[in-house]
Amino acid sequence: MTQNTHDGAGAGISRRRLLGTAGPLSVAGLLAACTGGGQSTEESAQTRDGTLQWWDQFRPLTELFENEMFAPFMQEHSDLAIERRQLDAADLGEALQVARRSGQMPDVHSSAGLGTTPAALISQGWFQPIGDLVDVDSQPIGESIYEGVHRFGGELYSVPMFSGRLHDATPWINTQLAEQAGIDPEVSPATWEDFRSAVKQIDDATDASGIVLPQKDAQFLNGFVTWIAQTAGAPGAIDWTTGEYQFATPPFLDAIEYLKSFQDDGIMHPSSPSMGPRDARARWAAGEVGIYMWGSWIIGGLTVDEPESVERGIAAWSIPRQDSTRHKLTRGPGAGQFWVNADSAYAQEAAELLALMSGEEFQAKLAGAMDQPPALLDSVEDADVHPAYARMVEHFTEDVRIAPVPESGNPATWKVVAEMTDIHPNVGEIAQAYLSGASDSLQADLTAYYDAMNVERERAVEAIVAEGEGEDVGVEDWVFANWDRESDYTADDYGSR
Repeated sequence: MTQNTHDGAGAGISRRRLLGTAGPLSVAGLLAACTGGGQSTEESAQTRDGTLQWWDQFRPLTELFENEMFAPFMQEHSDLAIERRQLDAADLGEALQVARRSGQMPDVHSSAGLGTTPAALISQGWFQPIGDLVDVDSQPIGESIYEGVHRFGGELYSVPMFSGRLHDATPWINTQLAEQAGIDPEVSPATWEDFRSAVKQIDDATDASGIVLPQKDAQFLNGFVTWIAQTAGAPGAIDWTTGEYQFATPPFLDAIEYLKSFQDDGIMHPSSPSMGPRDARARWAAGEVGIYMWGSWIIGGLTVDEPESVERGIAAWSIPRQDSTRHKLTRGPGAGQFWVNADSAYAQEAAELLALMSGEEFQAKLAGAMDQPPALLDSVEDADVHPAYARMVEHFTEDVRIAPVPESGNPATWKVVAEMTDIHPNVGEIAQAYLSGASDSLQADLTAYYDAMNVERERAVEAIVAEGEGEDVGVEDWVFANWDRESDYTADDYGSR
């Protein structure tokens, strides 16, 4: 699933900063201090023992990986067994750090749960390039390869499995409850007020709550508020034409006030403050809630865990805007999901597996799994997917545009990001406090966060430049004057910024 990775803060050293700034020996030492003795990564040369280890967090994709990709691959490579380990994202990150310290890294893994950028991990020697082992650039996926995202220093390390054209706030509708309330589940309310009226209608006409908002998870709220703020006109967390953070602007204030209005009106599930995203999904699946705004993977997950809720009826609405202006939502390009360990003795086979994932056949099967939309988004048109999933992808195609990423403009910016400490309270925590009544100073809190983020980014830039490693980086590297939120920012646009 998509992970929201925005800044937080405080005085402590974040995991992102730890991995981004410590050298290989100091990282090994720090991990050893946390977990006990053991060998360092420099003692972990792997041999071809007949087994390729693969670790990830994609539970809904289990059948696709194991039956549709690994099984045929092993038939063609009769001397090879692929062993997959699936963990929740946070557990995966912890397991990878312990495995790295003890010299037991898998051959292929995702970076979920590590809390740092791929560039930082590459600089620490975690991964090896795959560009000389497989041809990806000549394939359709080649147009979605970006420097600083998949390619580093001109070397290809990963490929996008999923499209960047998505957001995590699709309104998912219990069609049974909507119809009971006299609402056409196939017609998306256009504006915030239209949407709020539909929520109230469901709440008034049924025994269910109109909407649920998982407020227990501040990380979820951090990303969710940013999506809602974009529907009110915010260009995102950063305005790329100026490089300015947007946290203290009216759209962010309005977004949090709008979310609170559902609570004030009594049409939000009363247990929302104690729920995380999966808890909220379970309540929605049980019929306790009419509408749940969440990510594209909901149908794939429900099909595995609560298929009866899909059979009952589910529809996807386009995300409503604050008013009649249909602001585009923006997001960076689809990230690399899987990486080949630097010490893997099965680099060739691992690279071939990653290349398979970017191929048209696998991408079509990925569409059928109904998780995040595939990088080759057109694959959904011919895939066997639920109509609501297909409708959601249509909304993404219309509503979302690919934004620039600083790392593609100047790879040195990853060091600044790695250097930055987390700022607290962040937007998610501010929203959490305001929704709970723990704070009534919303504008002041957002402004304080905005100010702290500016100060911290400037400090981090100065720190990296002061290290004297010849890095040419500055706050101006967050500025893309040729960016237009109505259009995708392509790889070619970086050269003319």
